[in-house]
This record gives sequence, structure tokens and C-alpha cells, in this order.
Amino acid sequence: MKRLVLILAAALAISAKEQPRTVTLDVKEGEARVILRSLQQQCGIKNMIVDPDVHGSGTFFFRDVPCAQAIPVVLRVMGLAGQVQSNSVIRVEPR
Repeated sequence: MKRLVLILAAALAISAKEQPRTVTLDVKEGEARVILRSLQQQCGIKNMIVDPDVHGSGTFFFRDVPCAQAIPVVLRVMGLAGQVQSNSVIRVEPR
């Protein structure tokens, strides 16, 4: 019985790791830097470099949207461009 419990726990842990990270945003006219920080935290981005010229605000309502879809949408709507500089660094700048 203990062995079965351990196998199930291991299987759940593996399947949990395979689940893509998701974003939940509910902001109305939220400041760009606050929205980017929320994306960074929810998507597990280790380092995000935000250009000093990044300004503006946006309205978003996302519920459990995969990060791979949410990030490009937020950048496009806010008139920003993102560039992956390494596997853990994203640079954000005006388009």
C-alpha cells in the first residue's frame, strides 16, 4: 500500500511539472510595469529587463491562459516588443 501511494505521488508530481504555467489577470487600466511584473511572477520568468521607455496602461481579463499565449498578447496590446536573451532573461521595450 505504501508503495502504491508513493507511485501515485510521483506520478502526480511528474504530471504537475508537465502542466504549462498559466496567467490570471484581472486589471483595468493597469500600469504596464505592474502587469509585466505579474506576468513575470506567474510565468516563473527569472529575469525581466524593462526598458526605461516602457510606459502606458492596459486592461486585461485572463483566466488560466498559458504563458506562451498571454505574454505575446499583452506585449502586442501594449505596443511593446519582447526579446528572449537567454533561457531566463526577457528584455521588454517599446515597439
